[in-house]
Amino acid sequence: MRSAIFCILLCSLTGCAHTAVVTCLEPAEIDVAGMNRIAVADFSGEQGEAIAAVLSNRLWENRFYTVVDRSELTSEIQTASYSEGSSLQGVLAAAHKANVDGVIVGNIIEYRCDDLVLGATDIDVDIFSQADPEGNSPSANSAIDIDFNQVVRREGSVTIAFRLVDVETGEIRAAKQVSKNYQGEQVNDQGDLPTQGEVLQMLTGQCLDEVVKMLAPHETDCEMKFASCDFWTKGSASVRKGLKAVEKGDWNGAEDHWTQAIQQNPKNHAAMFNLSIAAARKQEYDIAEQYVLDALKLEHKTCYTTGLEKIRERRTAWTRAIDQRDARVVTAAESLWQ
Repeated sequence: MRSAIFCILLCSLTGCAHTAVVTCLEPAEIDVAGMNRIAVADFSGEQGEAIAAVLSNRLWENRFYTVVDRSELTSEIQTASYSEGSSLQGVLAAAHKANVDGVIVGNIIEYRCDDLVLGATDIDVDIFSQADPEGNSPSANSAIDIDFNQVVRREGSVTIAFRLVDVETGEIRAAKQVSKNYQGEQVNDQGDLPTQGEVLQMLTGQCLDEVVKMLAPHETDCEMKFASCDFWTKGSASVRKGLKAVEKGDWNGAEDHWTQAIQQNPKNHAAMFNLSIAAARKQEYDIAEQYVLDALKLEHKTCYTTGLEKIRERRTAWTRAIDQRDARVVTAAESLWQ
């Protein structure tokens, strides 16, 4: 029994168990070359104009494109149709005249949130025996408890389709249909249930997040796993202090603890690996990779090789995103001289 408990304790103190969420940079999913000034036309469908305005604001907040203010758009651009059969020649001509590089057109395919009220009845029958005071055989009795419950089931769904059209060539640079759904229940008015308006706003925001991710470089959350070491390993206390510092959001303090662990024990591979994550968090990917390689030389662990793959993946994504932004700056600078 003691040996089993000891094994469980070892498993909890070694390996890669603690995690942290760090912000990473992702590139746009499409070819964004030559896209500088873009305009968002009113989407067709329910709430299309309002949703197009929200998308314009999201892209403006992203700071990658110069989003043409809607007040500067001609009515022809504002009302550009998403329909496959519609001609965009007039729209593209007007957009070209306004020095717009791309026009986003879209359609709200679904925009709904409905309530379904259900009635549920719970019947609880309790059968028991009761002794006869005169000594006769006990008699069987029953008690019936009936509960009536009202269940409100709220279901919402938003589906948005969009296209980004290259004004110069008329080609479709991007096209996607995004759907998000919600379902929640409330029993007898107990518990929190978002209003229908809040549900639709949430789902619309989730759809537009997907649109922005496709069109522009963006930040995203990435989960990284830290390493811990055997408690008898020299420097293990500093490794644990570093993990506790991260839990409090003190990354500088965590790095100090892990650096101290290596000073105490140059072979503390867990501290090396954790320093690699701290470096990756700051987009110092060359330093991060070297820390992992040093850790792997001392101890070959699956979580170390997985961490190395993730760091290299993050570096590739970061490089692509930076290249896209740099190219965007060059394009914008060139347009100023034309």
